[in-house]
Amino acid sequence: MVSSAREVLDRVVGSNWEIIVVDDGSTDTTATITNSLSVLDPRVQLVSHPKNLGFGSAIRTGIEHSSKNWIFYTDCDGQFDLKQFDLVWARRHDADIVSAFRHDRKDPGMRLWYSLLWNTLTIMLFLRGFKDVDSSFKLFRSSIFNKIKPQSTCGVIDFEILTLARDMGYRVIQLPVNHFHRRAGTVSFESARVGFIAFVKFGAIWEMFQQLMAFRIRSWRGLKSD
Repeated sequence: MVSSAREVLDRVVGSNWEIIVVDDGSTDTTATITNSLSVLDPRVQLVSHPKNLGFGSAIRTGIEHSSKNWIFYTDCDGQFDLKQFDLVWARRHDADIVSAFRHDRKDPGMRLWYSLLWNTLTIMLFLRGFKDVDSSFKLFRSSIFNKIKPQSTCGVIDFEILTLARDMGYRVIQLPVNHFHRRAGTVSFESARVGFIAFVKFGAIWEMFQQLMAFRIRSWRGLKSD
């Protein structure tokens, strides 16, 4: 992923870029590999959490350590083609956030049901929503985070950032990108998968629901205080 990102950034952006790998308390060799890449190219940086703090915390850490005018984030499970970064980069002058959605998703059937239920719940609670809100292929104008301070530590962070940006008058546009079968890693709220059957971590789903409701309450209180 880092090699692909370097190639794409050199081609699309030029030399003024940085890659921040957020190691969220992993138990593999992510830190070792990233440090070796940093020796070869100092623009590749490692930020490590002492323990697993959650997807949202990892995104927040990446944002806090970024130094460029634009921030792009994606997962490292190989389900997106980084060569399509030029699609979101080309639209940056038209928006403050370019959020891609997955065309012809290659996730298992149960994962598609999770996503449908999640997107439906966000629309019901906020009376409007986004297409494929949790797609991990987004470009942000970094200055928006001077005002937007997401608090979610789990997957709610995608919806929180997009909703806060829209409510504050920032421009959010969406466009389709290709999607592929997962090459590495596992779904955070699945403990195991056997064929089409997934064993769900109800604790992780409950955490997302709690944080979504907490964001709903914060949004309501903010509206009332205005």
